[in-house]
Amino acid sequence: MDRHFHSTECTITANAGYTIIEVLIALAIFSIGIMAMGALQSASLMSTGDIARRTEAWTFLDEQAETLKTLPFYATVAGLDYDDSGATDTITAHPALLTIGTHNDVTPDGRYSINWLVVDNQPIAQQDAADLPVSGLPAGNYTVSKTITVWVTRAGTNAQADALAIAQFIKTWVADGVSS
Repeated sequence: MDRHFHSTECTITANAGYTIIEVLIALAIFSIGIMAMGALQSASLMSTGDIARRTEAWTFLDEQAETLKTLPFYATVAGLDYDDSGATDTITAHPALLTIGTHNDVTPDGRYSINWLVVDNQPIAQQDAADLPVSGLPAGNYTVSKTITVWVTRAGTNAQADALAIAQFIKTWVADGVSS
């Protein structure tokens, strides 16, 4: 009897590694992810800068609004030391910052423009000096309230449409301690 031994050769193909195509695909996917994270970081930094500018603008707006609120509506009473300066005051028609129209100023660092618009409301007809609630005021036309709009923009612009911060309030004559 013939015994034949047949040996079977085992061929093992080794796939022990990545092909260049697989490496390039993985690298492309990784690169896209890194670029997306970079864009997100950039957008985040821009947003943070914008928030900082708006916060500064609101601070300047608040300071200006408080200044305008503390000014007397009309003239100080002649003969009194209204501003505690040590000297008696003289009558003026309006503090300059509360006259009708648009006014502006620039922040100390020059980065922002502070603007405000004063509009007289509820006009009182021509008054004789004797009829006015404060003695010593000259005869003339007066109002009992003003609408004041304050807005802050980047320096060089003053349009309300470009405002970083905007607020409006009504200042009344009675709020200044003057009663009729």
